[in-house]
Amino acid sequence: MKLYHLINGPLRINTFILVNESTKSAVVIDCGENYKLLKQTETEYGFKIKAVLLTHAHFDHSGSAKRLQDDGVKIYISKTDAPKLMNWENLASSFGRRFETLTPDYTFIDGEQLNVEGISFKVVMTPGHTDGSACFVVDNNIFSGDTLFMESVGRTDFPSGNRDQLVASVKRLFDLDGDYNVYPGHEEFTTLSHERKYNTFIDYD
Repeated sequence: MKLYHLINGPLRINTFILVNESTKSAVVIDCGENYKLLKQTETEYGFKIKAVLLTHAHFDHSGSAKRLQDDGVKIYISKTDAPKLMNWENLASSFGRRFETLTPDYTFIDGEQLNVEGISFKVVMTPGHTDGSACFVVDNNIFSGDTLFMESVGRTDFPSGNRDQLVASVKRLFDLDGDYNVYPGHEEFTTLSHERKYNTFIDYD
C-alpha cells in the first residue's frame, strides 16, 4: 500500500489516498472540496480512485463526494452521519459553500472491518465532533478526521457535537494497544504515543 497526502480546499483539510500497488486502485479518506485536485493527482500518479471513506459529513471533508460518485466512485460514511449529506448539518450553507447532496453507497457502524479495493480498514466510531464521526485504522495508522489532532481535538460546538462524547472517544483511542501514526483531518501529523503524553484534553473531564 502506498499513501499520498493532499491539502484540500479553502479550509485546508488533509485528504489521504491509499493505493493498492498491485491493482493501482485507490481509496480516498476525506475527499474534500477540490475535485479537480483529486483528478489531477489520479492522472499524475497513474492510479484509479474507486472509493471514498468519509470520517464525517461536514462539507470541507465531503464536498466533492457527489461529483466523484457520478464518476462511479463508491462513497462510504457512518450510518449516523449519512443523513447529513442530504441536509443542513453538513454545514455548507452556514459557511456560504455550495454542496451537492448525495446518498452514500455504503454505511458502516462501529467495529466493522471494511475490505475496500484490497485494503483493510477497521472502523472505530468516535462521536463528539459529530455524533457519527469515525476513525479508520489501517495497519499501524489511524486516520482520525476531526476527532484527534496534534495536541488538540475537534470542535464540539457544531450541530450534533458533544464534548463528553469527544472525551470518551479520545480516551478510547488512547486505550488502543501499542503506538500508531495519527493522520488528522487538519494540520500536522502525530503519533498516539505523543498524544497520550502531551494532549491535555482528556484532563478536562
